[in-house]
Amino acid sequence: MSDATAIAFEGVSKRYRSGTLALRDVSWSIPVGARACLLGPNGSGKTTSIRLLEGALAPTAGRVGLLGRDVRGEGYVGARSRTGIVPQMAGMYADLTVAEYLELTRRLYGRGDVPRTLDAFGLGAQRDKRLAQLSGGFQRRVVIASALLSEPDLLLLDEPTVGLDPVAAHEVHAYLASAIAGRTTLLCTHNLTEAEALCDDVVILRDGEVLLHDSIQALRHAQRPRTRLVARQPAAALADALRRRGIEPALEDGAVIVPLDAERDAPDLLRGLLAEGIDVYACVPLRATLEDVFLERIGR
Repeated sequence: MSDATAIAFEGVSKRYRSGTLALRDVSWSIPVGARACLLGPNGSGKTTSIRLLEGALAPTAGRVGLLGRDVRGEGYVGARSRTGIVPQMAGMYADLTVAEYLELTRRLYGRGDVPRTLDAFGLGAQRDKRLAQLSGGFQRRVVIASALLSEPDLLLLDEPTVGLDPVAAHEVHAYLASAIAGRTTLLCTHNLTEAEALCDDVVILRDGEVLLHDSIQALRHAQRPRTRLVARQPAAALADALRRRGIEPALEDGAVIVPLDAERDAPDLLRGLLAEGIDVYACVPLRATLEDVFLERIGR
């Protein structure tokens, strides 16, 4: 496994004792410096993949690599010490204070500046509070601070904002955006908006196999262009005029969505509609979102 590869799955299968095959001959990799998200519906193999990288599970077949080291090899402990993990469940010691918890992390990793980390994550006022006394948002902030304390080369984020209310999720998201800057990151999440904001590449699993692995930008370009039209006339009248031109529209909140390239096709279309008495005052190209890509690929 190359040192230029931060995460590698090479022909990996994982079968549990129950007989469930969670991963089936999976191969994908993330280079050093990349920010990737791991997506998929429930039961797709995401959690199994994260647990394999954490060393909590061993593959049934194939090889799993972390920072160029096999997770079952001698060099894994060193690679793991260069990895910060934000687990899905906090797993905290509820009776410890925030400062004590971060000090424990510092001692485990053998490095880190606790006072500086407290300040960086806005935890100074909570330093002497026990973890059980903190809100969900602050608990998650402490977990992220713990993962970043040792200045890791790689971050594994497993549903980092799950269960948080919108305000707390927004705050945690801001800390995540700062944390991953210039750092190799794998984000496992169901929050597609979060994934699109934080990551550049995407791996989608389905039924234990890789459905796709590409950059988000390339996936957007591969999507059919769409344009949003709004006219002074009712949307139904605009839709009828489009159907007469062989264009099948979709109605959405008083607007009409058409599968057309705005830059290429809109000028002629708008002139024709105006000649027919349909006055379109808004013509907006729609950029495909990661959610659009995800739902289309999963739907296939």
